[in-house]
Amino acid sequence: MSDEAQPDDRQSRLVQRRARVEYLAFIAQIVSAIAIVISLVFVGIQLRDGNTVTIRNESNATMEQWSAFRASIYADKDTAAMFRAGMDATAPLDPADQMRFLYVMREHAWATFQIWDRTNRRLVPSANFEGGAAPGFLKVICTPGGALAWAEILSELPPAFVADMDRIAVTYSVAQKVSCVPQDE
Repeated sequence: MSDEAQPDDRQSRLVQRRARVEYLAFIAQIVSAIAIVISLVFVGIQLRDGNTVTIRNESNATMEQWSAFRASIYADKDTAAMFRAGMDATAPLDPADQMRFLYVMREHAWATFQIWDRTNRRLVPSANFEGGAAPGFLKVICTPGGALAWAEILSELPPAFVADMDRIAVTYSVAQKVSCVPQDE
């Protein structure tokens, strides 16, 4: 009988070893899964931090562009006077100042577009465009001379940007009691 018990005992030990190995493999799978989850959380934190840095860099780049544009106006009294006269359109500008005014308007339009584009790409908050750049540009294009210049240069700009400016101009013109389209003379 002892000879018959040995094969069963040996088989029992093999089953126990196999169960122990399976148990250790199961524990290893759990540890691996936990490690993967921890690494994914870490990667997520790094992505969030990277996005924050990118958004900050975009905001800084936008501010730098706008600072250069604003400095071109307020650093030179003649440029500021020409810009004001162009917006008022009370007296016609000489050809050189008319050309300068249109170029300043183009720069303003393209700077505003850059914020619009960054907003649409979700690189900066939408308030940067709708609450900042768009109303600032509307203060210029909703003047008699600004409306004329806008009508001349809008074909050079992306149609979706122009459509958004026109959409926002409707509300702006009613609220400010101004016209954002050229007036017939």
